[in-house]
Amino acid sequence: MAEGQFWVNNHAHVVKAIEGVADDDFLRAYVEFHPLKGHITGAAQPKLSQASLKRLSVTAPPFSVQTQMGEVIRALDGLIDTNRQRIETLEEMARLLYREWFVHFRFPGHEDVELVDSNLDPVPVGWEKTTLGRAAKWVSGGTPSTKEPAYWGGDIPWITSGSLTSFLLDDSERKLTQLGIDNGSKTVERDATLFVVRGMSLAKEFRHGVADTRLAFGQDCKALIARPGIEPLFLALSVSSLQDEIQGMVEFSAHGTGKLSTDRIQALVIPLPPEPIQRLFVRYVKPMRELMSNLRKQNYALREIRDLLLPRLVSGELDVSELDFGLGA
Repeated sequence: MAEGQFWVNNHAHVVKAIEGVADDDFLRAYVEFHPLKGHITGAAQPKLSQASLKRLSVTAPPFSVQTQMGEVIRALDGLIDTNRQRIETLEEMARLLYREWFVHFRFPGHEDVELVDSNLDPVPVGWEKTTLGRAAKWVSGGTPSTKEPAYWGGDIPWITSGSLTSFLLDDSERKLTQLGIDNGSKTVERDATLFVVRGMSLAKEFRHGVADTRLAFGQDCKALIARPGIEPLFLALSVSSLQDEIQGMVEFSAHGTGKLSTDRIQALVIPLPPEPIQRLFVRYVKPMRELMSNLRKQNYALREIRDLLLPRLVSGELDVSELDFGLGA
């Protein structure tokens, strides 16, 4: 569903329900769950023409019932969107706190700590500077053979540049079995930092995140495992604080694929406060992270409810009047 102004090229159709005939959200749900395979033409370049889409038969209840269905759909989507916004706010709060403490040096008790010269910029007394290369163990990923079914369809998320799209990483469309990991990939445990080092996405953004469960990952990503004396969440937010600098390091091939040099990223310098300061920082940030994790799990459950509910609503198998979302009569 589009919001605000938008531009659409000739590879998409724009569909708007006719007022009084169909509800936009009902129509979206109907198309989403209706099999379109029979309407697609072309083998080498599959195409859903406007004429074919217009011929799609829609079994529609009365408009008033459609509107009720639309309200249910909007209620579920609204809950999901609210959770998403809360997650984004919590992520930004964690990044702001990192900048306040470790970029501007306004950490608790900073008034009583003197700044002294280091090899680069002044740092508080007792602090050091280190590089990302020295702060973590670097792990490269891999891809097991896609021709071997026994490697795929397991329960271990496999993160690639395409699926690394959030700060907390706990799921992906493609998953590996343990056999697949043993034959071509690597895993990291919860709290490892992952980021994209190769792919088209680097043209627009530096994708990075924190493992929220045990994960496997492809060769277009790197994983960092914090060394002793480095708190994992402190390391993850250190990488996040460098995203603009890292984005500026991207090199592009002739066909537009972006690539990051591991050596250059490893040479980036981060502040290294004493462990008690790191632990205090994590004490503030960890509840934010756990709340983000819980909100993501809520959204998974809401999407599952949505995907189970909507086909039955659209088909008429479930009477919308049986549902109570606090929407009134």
